[in-house]
Amino acid sequence: TKPRRGSSQVHHSASAAMSEAQQLNQVDSHGAAAEGGKKFDIKAAVAEGCAMFMFVVIGCGIACAHGASDAATRLVVAFAFGVGILVLAYGFAHISGAQINCAVTLALIVGGELGPIQGALNVVFQLLGSVLGACFLCIVFPCEVDMTGSLGTNVVNDAYGYASAFFGELFGTFLLCYTVFETAVNPKANVGVNYGISIGFAVFLAHLILLPIDGCSINPTRSF
Repeated sequence: TKPRRGSSQVHHSASAAMSEAQQLNQVDSHGAAAEGGKKFDIKAAVAEGCAMFMFVVIGCGIACAHGASDAATRLVVAFAFGVGILVLAYGFAHISGAQINCAVTLALIVGGELGPIQGALNVVFQLLGSVLGACFLCIVFPCEVDMTGSLGTNVVNDAYGYASAFFGELFGTFLLCYTVFETAVNPKANVGVNYGISIGFAVFLAHLILLPIDGCSINPTRSF
């Protein structure tokens, strides 16, 4: 008997699919391709730089445009930072994981979710993106129209002091990193694709608390 042609094609397609799946599995969860002994993903690092650039322009740009001197303007700025992270998380997560924060990157390294080489490269590009974002804001918001007077730079309010700023930033950074791990990293998380909303609102809440204290950082690369 002759083998059925359709059956052979199905078998071939299934074999090809299995082979493709095996190739995809060669790329580990750290974004580093195992093929050829490659230890880092330059595309992911560049994506982190681009995301950081956009984040600085969005968050600090809205602060420059509206200021953050009273409850109303602080609410606007806090919302901008939170929504900015939400949008960028969905836009870059499939490329680099959308860390957009060296504190998150470090937490992922310590937690074994990101390789140290990839993490270091991501931080370098995050810093570069932050600087380029600040340069862009210098063009868009000259000193005479910048409502913050400093491109949204973090400054500790004398009324609170450095101790308040330190412990406030410690709490805000923990809130963000904990939310990232428990919604986007933990396999037991049940939020699905809604992880970005949780992370964005964590950033929003941290800014509501910290804006009057030090302008809220929770992101050393943004403050850089």
